[in-house]
Amino acid sequence: MKRLLVVTLLLAFGLLALAKTTITVWTFFSGGEGFLVTELIKRFNAENPDIEVIEQIVEWGQLYNKLTTAIAAGDPPDVSVMHLVLVPDYASRGALTALDNYISKETLQDYVPEIAAKARYDGKLYAVPFDTHPLVLYYNKKLLKEAGLVDAKGEVLVPKTWDELLSYAKQAKEKLGLEVGISSEIGAMMGDRLFIAYYTQLGGQIYDEKTKTLKFDLEKVKKTYEFMSNLYTSGVMKPMTYDTAESLFQNNQSPFHFNGVWVMAVYPTLEGLQFGVTNLPAIAGSKPYTWGDSHTWVIPKKPKDDPAKIAAAAKFIEWFAKNAAEWAKAGHLPVLKSVLNSEAFLGLPMRKDYAHVAEFVVPAPSVKGWLEVRIKMWEIGEAVILGKMTPDAAAKELVNFAKQVLED
Repeated sequence: MKRLLVVTLLLAFGLLALAKTTITVWTFFSGGEGFLVTELIKRFNAENPDIEVIEQIVEWGQLYNKLTTAIAAGDPPDVSVMHLVLVPDYASRGALTALDNYISKETLQDYVPEIAAKARYDGKLYAVPFDTHPLVLYYNKKLLKEAGLVDAKGEVLVPKTWDELLSYAKQAKEKLGLEVGISSEIGAMMGDRLFIAYYTQLGGQIYDEKTKTLKFDLEKVKKTYEFMSNLYTSGVMKPMTYDTAESLFQNNQSPFHFNGVWVMAVYPTLEGLQFGVTNLPAIAGSKPYTWGDSHTWVIPKKPKDDPAKIAAAAKFIEWFAKNAAEWAKAGHLPVLKSVLNSEAFLGLPMRKDYAHVAEFVVPAPSVKGWLEVRIKMWEIGEAVILGKMTPDAAAKELVNFAKQVLED
Protein backbone atom coordinates (compact mmCIF):
# COMPACT_ATOMS: atom_id res chain seq x y z
CA MET A 1 0.00 0.00 0.00
CA LYS A 2 2.80 2.39 0.99
CA ARG A 3 4.63 1.61 -2.24
CA LEU A 4 1.48 2.37 -4.25
CA LEU A 5 1.13 5.72 -2.48
CA VAL A 6 4.73 6.68 -3.26
CA VAL A 7 4.29 5.74 -6.90
CA THR A 8 1.10 7.77 -7.09
CA LEU A 9 2.80 10.81 -5.58
CA LEU A 10 5.73 10.51 -7.95
CA LEU A 11 3.37 10.34 -10.90
CA ALA A 12 1.50 13.39 -9.63
CA PHE A 13 4.69 15.40 -9.24
CA GLY A 14 5.80 14.24 -12.66
CA LEU A 15 2.57 15.41 -14.26
CA LEU A 16 2.89 18.77 -12.52
CA ALA A 17 6.39 19.14 -13.89
CA LEU A 18 5.18 18.25 -17.36
CA ALA A 19 2.36 20.81 -17.05
CA LYS A 20 4.81 23.66 -16.42
CA THR A 21 5.21 25.99 -19.39
CA THR A 22 8.69 27.42 -19.88
CA ILE A 23 9.15 30.72 -21.70
CA THR A 24 12.32 32.59 -22.60
CA VAL A 25 12.52 36.37 -22.16
CA TRP A 26 15.12 38.61 -23.76
CA THR A 27 16.10 41.74 -21.83
CA PHE A 28 18.89 44.30 -22.20
CA PHE A 29 18.93 45.76 -18.71
CA SER A 30 22.02 46.01 -16.56
CA GLY A 31 23.03 47.56 -13.23
CA GLY A 32 20.14 48.56 -10.99
CA GLU A 33 17.58 48.05 -13.77
CA GLY A 34 18.91 44.56 -14.46
CA PHE A 35 18.71 43.64 -10.78
CA LEU A 36 15.09 44.79 -10.54
CA VAL A 37 13.99 42.88 -13.66
CA THR A 38 15.68 39.70 -12.48
CA GLU A 39 14.10 39.98 -9.03
CA LEU A 40 10.64 40.56 -10.54
CA ILE A 41 11.04 37.49 -12.76
CA LYS A 42 12.02 35.42 -9.70
CA ARG A 43 8.92 36.69 -7.92
CA PHE A 44 6.67 35.85 -10.86
CA ASN A 45 8.09 32.34 -11.03
CA ALA A 46 7.46 31.86 -7.31
CA GLU A 47 3.87 33.08 -7.59
CA ASN A 48 3.13 31.08 -10.77
CA PRO A 49 4.40 27.49 -10.36
CA ASP A 50 2.81 26.48 -13.67
CA ILE A 51 5.10 28.87 -15.60
CA GLU A 52 8.87 29.23 -15.61
CA VAL A 53 10.30 32.43 -17.05
CA ILE A 54 13.94 32.14 -18.09
CA GLU A 55 15.68 35.49 -18.58
CA GLN A 56 18.33 35.79 -21.28
CA ILE A 57 20.25 39.10 -21.17
CA VAL A 58 21.36 40.54 -24.51
CA GLU A 59 23.71 43.52 -24.82
CA TRP A 60 21.66 46.72 -25.23
CA GLY A 61 23.25 47.71 -28.54
CA GLN A 62 22.88 44.22 -30.02
CA LEU A 63 19.33 43.28 -29.02
CA TYR A 64 17.45 44.53 -32.07
CA ASN A 65 19.92 43.07 -34.59
CA LYS A 66 19.77 39.72 -32.80
CA LEU A 67 16.00 39.84 -32.49
CA THR A 68 15.56 40.61 -36.19
CA THR A 69 17.89 37.74 -37.10
CA ALA A 70 16.14 35.34 -34.72
CA ILE A 71 12.70 36.20 -36.09
CA ALA A 72 13.94 35.70 -39.68
CA ALA A 73 15.40 32.34 -38.66
CA GLY A 74 12.11 31.30 -37.05
CA ASP A 75 13.62 30.96 -33.59
CA PRO A 76 12.95 34.13 -31.57
CA PRO A 77 12.45 34.25 -27.78
CA ASP A 78 8.92 33.85 -26.42
CA VAL A 79 9.03 37.43 -25.08
CA SER A 80 11.36 40.36 -25.74
CA VAL A 81 11.72 43.86 -24.37
CA MET A 82 11.25 46.54 -27.05
CA HIS A 83 11.14 50.34 -27.06
CA LEU A 84 7.65 51.57 -27.87
CA VAL A 85 8.95 53.67 -30.75
CA LEU A 86 10.13 50.52 -32.57
CA VAL A 87 6.83 48.63 -32.36
CA PRO A 88 5.41 49.98 -35.67
CA ASP A 89 8.45 48.87 -37.68
CA TYR A 90 8.31 45.31 -36.32
CA ALA A 91 4.51 45.06 -36.41
CA SER A 92 4.34 46.31 -40.00
CA ARG A 93 6.63 43.45 -41.04
CA GLY A 94 4.43 40.83 -39.37
CA ALA A 95 7.15 40.14 -36.80
CA LEU A 96 4.97 40.48 -33.69
CA THR A 97 1.99 38.61 -32.27
CA ALA A 98 -1.21 40.62 -31.81
CA LEU A 99 -2.13 40.65 -28.12
CA ASP A 100 -5.75 41.85 -28.14
CA ASN A 101 -7.10 38.43 -27.12
CA TYR A 102 -4.55 37.87 -24.35
CA ILE A 103 -4.49 41.07 -22.24
CA SER A 104 -7.51 41.80 -20.04
CA LYS A 105 -9.75 44.77 -20.78
CA GLU A 106 -9.36 45.82 -17.14
CA THR A 107 -5.62 46.28 -17.62
CA LEU A 108 -5.96 48.01 -20.98
CA GLN A 109 -8.48 50.49 -19.57
CA ASP A 110 -6.06 51.31 -16.74
CA TYR A 111 -3.37 52.63 -19.10
CA VAL A 112 -2.45 56.28 -19.57
CA PRO A 113 -4.34 56.79 -22.87
CA GLU A 114 -1.48 58.36 -24.84
CA ILE A 115 0.80 55.40 -24.08
CA ALA A 116 -1.85 52.76 -24.79
CA ALA A 117 -2.58 54.26 -28.20
CA LYS A 118 1.08 54.01 -29.24
CA ALA A 119 1.16 50.28 -28.42
CA ARG A 120 -1.20 49.64 -31.32
CA TYR A 121 -0.43 49.34 -35.00
CA ASP A 122 -3.15 49.27 -37.63
CA GLY A 123 -5.71 48.99 -34.84
CA LYS A 124 -4.19 45.94 -33.14
CA LEU A 125 -2.33 45.72 -29.82
CA TYR A 126 1.27 44.57 -30.32
CA ALA A 127 3.03 45.65 -27.13
CA VAL A 128 2.44 45.93 -23.39
CA PRO A 129 4.24 49.04 -22.04
CA PHE A 130 5.49 48.91 -18.48
CA ASP A 131 6.96 52.39 -18.03
CA THR A 132 7.55 55.75 -19.58
CA HIS A 133 10.84 57.57 -19.26
CA PRO A 134 10.43 61.25 -20.15
CA LEU A 135 12.98 64.01 -20.51
CA VAL A 136 12.99 66.19 -17.36
CA LEU A 137 14.92 69.09 -15.84
CA TYR A 138 17.35 68.56 -12.96
CA TYR A 139 18.69 71.45 -10.90
CA ASN A 140 21.50 71.77 -8.39
CA LYS A 141 20.19 73.34 -5.17
CA LYS A 142 23.65 74.08 -3.76
CA LEU A 143 24.76 76.04 -6.84
CA LEU A 144 21.49 77.94 -7.17
CA LYS A 145 21.71 79.07 -3.55
CA GLU A 146 25.33 80.15 -3.99
CA ALA A 147 24.25 82.14 -7.06
CA GLY A 148 21.52 83.89 -5.05
CA LEU A 149 18.69 82.27 -7.00
CA VAL A 150 16.33 81.90 -4.03
CA ASP A 151 12.96 83.34 -3.05
CA ALA A 152 12.05 85.26 0.12
CA LYS A 153 11.86 81.98 2.06
CA GLY A 154 15.28 80.88 0.90
CA GLU A 155 13.91 78.23 -1.47
CA VAL A 156 15.67 77.88 -4.82
CA LEU A 157 13.96 79.40 -7.83
CA VAL A 158 12.74 76.65 -10.16
CA PRO A 159 12.19 77.97 -13.71
CA LYS A 160 8.68 77.63 -15.11
CA THR A 161 9.42 79.10 -18.55
CA TRP A 162 12.32 78.80 -20.95
CA ASP A 163 13.08 82.50 -20.53
CA GLU A 164 13.41 81.99 -16.77
CA LEU A 165 15.65 78.95 -17.29
CA LEU A 166 17.99 80.84 -19.61
CA SER A 167 18.09 83.81 -17.23
CA TYR A 168 18.80 81.69 -14.13
CA ALA A 169 21.34 79.53 -15.95
CA LYS A 170 23.23 82.56 -17.25
CA GLN A 171 23.24 84.20 -13.79
CA ALA A 172 24.55 81.05 -12.09
CA LYS A 173 27.20 80.43 -14.76
CA GLU A 174 28.57 83.98 -14.62
CA LYS A 175 28.39 84.48 -10.84
CA LEU A 176 30.01 81.13 -10.02
CA GLY A 177 32.45 81.08 -12.95
CA LEU A 178 31.09 77.79 -14.28
CA GLU A 179 31.79 76.31 -17.70
CA VAL A 180 28.08 76.02 -18.52
CA GLY A 181 24.70 77.06 -17.17
CA ILE A 182 22.95 73.96 -18.57
CA SER A 183 24.51 70.57 -19.32
CA SER A 184 23.32 67.93 -21.77
CA GLU A 185 24.67 65.72 -24.53
CA ILE A 186 24.28 66.97 -28.12
CA GLY A 187 23.15 63.68 -29.71
CA ALA A 188 19.79 62.09 -29.03
CA MET A 189 19.10 64.30 -25.99
CA MET A 190 19.00 67.47 -28.08
CA GLY A 191 18.46 66.05 -31.57
CA ASP A 192 15.04 64.48 -31.08
CA ARG A 193 14.15 64.60 -27.37
CA LEU A 194 14.44 68.33 -26.67
CA PHE A 195 13.37 68.99 -30.28
CA ILE A 196 10.07 67.11 -29.78
CA ALA A 197 9.47 68.88 -26.46
CA TYR A 198 9.95 72.42 -27.74
CA TYR A 199 8.35 71.79 -31.16
CA THR A 200 5.24 70.38 -29.45
CA GLN A 201 5.11 73.34 -27.07
CA LEU A 202 5.05 75.57 -30.16
CA GLY A 203 1.91 73.71 -31.24
CA GLY A 204 3.69 71.57 -33.81
CA GLN A 205 2.56 68.05 -34.65
CA ILE A 206 4.75 65.27 -36.00
CA TYR A 207 1.99 62.78 -36.80
CA ASP A 208 -1.02 63.49 -39.01
CA GLU A 209 -4.02 61.51 -37.72
CA LYS A 210 -5.88 61.91 -41.02
CA THR A 211 -3.19 60.59 -43.33
CA LYS A 212 -1.51 58.36 -40.70
CA THR A 213 1.87 59.72 -41.74
CA LEU A 214 4.61 62.07 -40.53
CA LYS A 215 3.89 65.75 -40.69
CA PHE A 216 6.28 68.62 -39.89
CA ASP A 217 5.42 72.31 -39.84
CA LEU A 218 8.33 74.02 -41.59
CA GLU A 219 8.05 77.32 -39.70
CA LYS A 220 7.78 75.63 -36.29
CA VAL A 221 10.72 73.36 -37.10
CA LYS A 222 12.76 76.45 -37.97
CA LYS A 223 11.78 78.15 -34.69
CA THR A 224 12.77 75.02 -32.78
CA TYR A 225 16.21 74.96 -34.37
CA GLU A 226 16.59 78.71 -33.69
CA PHE A 227 15.86 78.02 -30.02
CA MET A 228 18.37 75.17 -29.89
CA SER A 229 21.02 77.27 -31.65
CA ASN A 230 20.50 80.14 -29.19
CA LEU A 231 21.20 77.83 -26.23
CA TYR A 232 24.76 77.46 -27.54
CA THR A 233 25.48 80.83 -29.18
CA SER A 234 24.41 82.51 -25.91
CA GLY A 235 27.11 80.56 -24.08
CA VAL A 236 24.66 78.94 -21.66
CA MET A 237 25.39 75.50 -23.13
CA LYS A 238 28.43 73.92 -24.78
CA PRO A 239 28.61 70.85 -27.06
CA MET A 240 29.49 67.78 -24.99
CA THR A 241 29.07 64.03 -24.72
CA TYR A 242 26.63 62.23 -22.43
CA ASP A 243 29.40 61.22 -20.03
CA THR A 244 30.79 64.76 -19.82
CA ALA A 245 27.34 66.20 -19.14
CA GLU A 246 26.74 63.65 -16.40
CA SER A 247 30.13 64.34 -14.82
CA LEU A 248 29.50 68.09 -14.71
CA PHE A 249 26.11 67.77 -13.01
CA GLN A 250 27.06 65.00 -10.63
CA ASN A 251 30.14 66.95 -9.49
CA ASN A 252 28.34 70.25 -8.80
CA GLN A 253 29.65 71.97 -11.92
CA SER A 254 26.33 72.60 -13.70
CA PRO A 255 23.28 74.31 -12.15
CA PHE A 256 20.77 72.83 -14.64
CA HIS A 257 20.73 69.55 -16.54
CA PHE A 258 18.58 67.80 -19.17
CA ASN A 259 18.24 64.02 -18.89
CA GLY A 260 15.70 61.24 -18.62
CA VAL A 261 14.19 59.98 -15.38
CA TRP A 262 16.35 56.84 -15.52
CA VAL A 263 19.17 58.64 -13.70
CA MET A 264 16.93 58.76 -10.62
CA ALA A 265 18.30 55.31 -9.90
CA VAL A 266 21.70 56.98 -9.38
CA TYR A 267 21.42 60.63 -8.30
CA PRO A 268 19.83 60.04 -4.87
CA THR A 269 22.76 57.78 -3.99
CA LEU A 270 25.46 60.39 -4.73
CA GLU A 271 26.90 61.96 -1.61
CA GLY A 272 27.17 65.73 -1.86
CA LEU A 273 24.71 66.16 -4.74
CA GLN A 274 21.82 68.32 -3.54
CA PHE A 275 19.44 68.25 -6.46
CA GLY A 276 15.82 68.65 -7.49
CA VAL A 277 13.87 67.28 -10.45
CA THR A 278 10.87 68.73 -12.25
CA ASN A 279 9.20 69.04 -15.62
CA LEU A 280 10.79 70.93 -18.49
CA PRO A 281 9.99 74.64 -18.64
CA ALA A 282 7.19 75.71 -20.97
CA ILE A 283 6.80 78.35 -23.64
CA ALA A 284 4.57 81.07 -22.19
CA GLY A 285 0.95 80.07 -22.83
CA SER A 286 1.78 76.43 -23.53
CA LYS A 287 2.13 73.36 -21.32
CA PRO A 288 5.43 71.67 -20.37
CA TYR A 289 5.18 68.98 -23.03
CA THR A 290 8.19 66.71 -23.15
CA TRP A 291 9.57 63.77 -25.08
CA GLY A 292 9.13 60.30 -23.67
CA ASP A 293 9.57 56.71 -24.76
CA SER A 294 8.51 53.47 -23.07
CA HIS A 295 9.88 50.02 -22.44
CA THR A 296 7.41 47.39 -23.56
CA TRP A 297 7.10 43.62 -23.73
CA VAL A 298 6.33 42.05 -27.10
CA ILE A 299 5.77 38.48 -28.25
CA PRO A 300 7.81 37.88 -31.43
CA LYS A 301 6.04 35.96 -34.16
CA LYS A 302 7.12 32.37 -34.72
CA PRO A 303 6.49 30.16 -37.79
CA LYS A 304 3.81 28.28 -35.83
CA ASP A 305 1.90 29.67 -32.85
CA ASP A 306 2.08 27.74 -29.56
CA PRO A 307 -1.11 28.78 -27.71
CA ALA A 308 0.19 27.54 -24.33
CA LYS A 309 3.41 29.57 -24.59
CA ILE A 310 1.61 32.67 -25.86
CA ALA A 311 -0.87 32.46 -22.97
CA ALA A 312 1.96 32.00 -20.47
CA ALA A 313 3.92 34.88 -22.02
CA ALA A 314 0.87 37.13 -21.92
CA LYS A 315 0.26 36.26 -18.27
CA PHE A 316 3.85 37.23 -17.45
CA ILE A 317 3.88 40.55 -19.27
CA GLU A 318 0.52 41.63 -17.83
CA TRP A 319 1.71 40.65 -14.33
CA PHE A 320 4.90 42.68 -14.86
CA ALA A 321 2.96 45.80 -15.91
CA LYS A 322 0.74 45.55 -12.82
CA ASN A 323 3.80 45.28 -10.57
CA ALA A 324 5.59 48.24 -12.13
CA ALA A 325 5.82 50.10 -8.82
CA GLU A 326 8.81 47.88 -8.03
CA TRP A 327 10.32 48.57 -11.46
CA ALA A 328 9.80 52.30 -10.83
CA LYS A 329 12.63 52.15 -8.29
CA ALA A 330 14.85 52.50 -11.38
CA GLY A 331 13.40 56.00 -11.84
CA HIS A 332 10.85 55.25 -14.56
CA LEU A 333 7.22 56.32 -14.37
CA PRO A 334 4.48 53.65 -14.34
CA VAL A 335 1.94 53.79 -17.17
CA LEU A 336 -0.97 52.08 -15.41
CA LYS A 337 -2.95 54.78 -13.62
CA SER A 338 -3.57 52.53 -10.62
CA VAL A 339 0.20 52.09 -10.17
CA LEU A 340 1.04 55.71 -10.96
CA ASN A 341 -1.28 56.88 -8.18
CA SER A 342 -0.34 54.15 -5.71
CA GLU A 343 1.43 54.81 -2.42
CA ALA A 344 3.96 52.13 -3.40
CA PHE A 345 5.11 54.42 -6.22
CA LEU A 346 4.48 57.86 -4.73
CA GLY A 347 6.26 56.76 -1.55
CA LEU A 348 9.53 56.39 -3.46
CA PRO A 349 12.02 59.28 -2.96
CA MET A 350 11.12 62.45 -4.93
CA ARG A 351 8.60 60.65 -7.18
CA LYS A 352 5.93 63.14 -6.20
CA ASP A 353 8.18 65.86 -7.68
CA TYR A 354 7.94 64.47 -11.21
CA ALA A 355 5.07 61.95 -11.36
CA HIS A 356 2.92 64.67 -12.96
CA VAL A 357 5.25 64.76 -15.98
CA ALA A 358 3.43 61.67 -17.30
CA GLU A 359 0.53 63.99 -18.20
CA PHE A 360 2.73 65.93 -20.62
CA VAL A 361 4.63 63.12 -22.33
CA VAL A 362 4.67 63.25 -26.13
CA PRO A 363 5.73 59.83 -27.43
CA ALA A 364 7.50 59.62 -30.75
CA PRO A 365 5.04 58.88 -33.58
CA SER A 366 4.04 55.25 -34.10
CA VAL A 367 4.73 55.23 -37.81
CA LYS A 368 6.94 53.17 -40.06
CA GLY A 369 10.09 55.07 -41.02
CA TRP A 370 10.39 57.01 -37.77
CA LEU A 371 13.70 55.35 -36.97
CA GLU A 372 15.31 56.80 -40.10
CA VAL A 373 13.88 60.24 -39.37
CA ARG A 374 15.07 60.11 -35.78
CA ILE A 375 18.65 59.36 -36.78
CA LYS A 376 18.50 62.21 -39.30
CA MET A 377 17.27 64.52 -36.53
CA TRP A 378 20.35 63.67 -34.46
CA GLU A 379 22.59 64.60 -37.41
CA ILE A 380 20.76 67.83 -38.19
CA GLY A 381 20.53 68.87 -34.53
CA GLU A 382 24.27 68.39 -34.09
CA ALA A 383 24.98 70.41 -37.25
CA VAL A 384 22.86 73.30 -35.93
CA ILE A 385 24.51 73.19 -32.50
CA LEU A 386 27.99 73.17 -34.02
CA GLY A 387 27.11 76.07 -36.34
CA LYS A 388 27.49 73.98 -39.49
CA MET A 389 23.89 74.49 -40.60
CA THR A 390 21.50 77.43 -40.21
CA PRO A 391 18.09 76.85 -38.57
CA ASP A 392 16.43 77.69 -41.89
CA ALA A 393 18.51 75.14 -43.85
CA ALA A 394 18.07 72.57 -41.07
CA ALA A 395 14.29 72.93 -41.14
CA LYS A 396 14.14 72.42 -44.91
CA GLU A 397 16.51 69.45 -44.65
CA LEU A 398 14.35 67.71 -42.04
CA VAL A 399 11.03 68.35 -43.79
CA ASN A 400 12.39 67.15 -47.15
CA PHE A 401 13.95 64.06 -45.59
CA ALA A 402 10.67 63.10 -43.92
CA LYS A 403 8.92 63.39 -47.30
CA GLN A 404 11.52 61.12 -48.92
CA VAL A 405 11.05 58.50 -46.21
CA LEU A 406 7.29 58.51 -46.74
CA GLU A 407 7.70 58.16 -50.52
CA ASP A 408 10.05 55.16 -50.24
